[in-house]
Amino acid sequence: MAISTALASCNTKNSSTKLVRLGYQNSGDLIAHEKKVMEKRLTSQGVGVQWSLFVSGPPLLEALDVGSIDLGPTGETPPIFAQASGSNLVYLANIPGLTAEAKAIVVPNDSSIRTLADLKDKKVAYARGTALTYFLVKALEEVGLKLSDIKSVNLTTPDGRSAFLNKTVDAFVASDPALLQLQKESNIRTLRDGKGIDTPGGYYLASREFAKNNLDLLKAILEEYYNVGQWTNNNRREAAQILAPKLKIDVPTMELLLTRRNFDMKPITEEVINAQQQVADLLYQLKIIPKQVNVRLGILTPEQYAAITPDAVRNKVH
Repeated sequence: MAISTALASCNTKNSSTKLVRLGYQNSGDLIAHEKKVMEKRLTSQGVGVQWSLFVSGPPLLEALDVGSIDLGPTGETPPIFAQASGSNLVYLANIPGLTAEAKAIVVPNDSSIRTLADLKDKKVAYARGTALTYFLVKALEEVGLKLSDIKSVNLTTPDGRSAFLNKTVDAFVASDPALLQLQKESNIRTLRDGKGIDTPGGYYLASREFAKNNLDLLKAILEEYYNVGQWTNNNRREAAQILAPKLKIDVPTMELLLTRRNFDMKPITEEVINAQQQVADLLYQLKIIPKQVNVRLGILTPEQYAAITPDAVRNKVH
């Protein structure tokens, strides 16, 4: 599938927005940034595009909350932390989460830690508030442990990797591309990958004010994200050649990384909302977030979703 550059469905006449500010992460939608699909779609409509790179979902949503960006993608957990802090974000569309092989809890090969149960009282590095938080919680739950039973070390992925390699922490909760690089370059053992730990997946999110005032513009943007995702699924080698130099990864490894991802999109449905609420309820029950979160406070009206959801995405549920 070719990436769409059609402009017919991008009607921005009802929007006064002249610049859309997009947050992105290297782990997700870098290909949309590199192929300049938004610029091709929106510039002729008088809308400029500004991109901001973030290391993970929590700082991206902090930028969204203070008005530094208009929208961007994260995993399922960051929006819940953001809502618990009073953010006025809205969920635009659902995207697949990390595949089972793209996330894992790992230890050095020579570690005395043999099972998840052995993590009790051990230092475990992970980026608190990211999708890996929920993964770690569910994995520990399987062996009767809680986050309070381990010594959590809140580190960004690069800092977590360094701490792990320097053995200042006992275990590391990692996801691609950091995970795959560790698997290729270091002597590590996997205690638990993501198999069987299902999540609602990630989301594209925006501020409520931006969303309600830019329905046509949002539909155009989501269409381009969807189209570039379909293109990536069908052209992984070409996509790898584009991304490899940006991530300082060789092309074969980058192509393998892309096979461990599924780039797709689903509309926000009752099923999606309920699954996200279950994550929020669990994080509250475990006292990981300070207050009960009502996911529905971040939901648009059915009419607004009808206006912003790409036709190809909406048709998938019929």
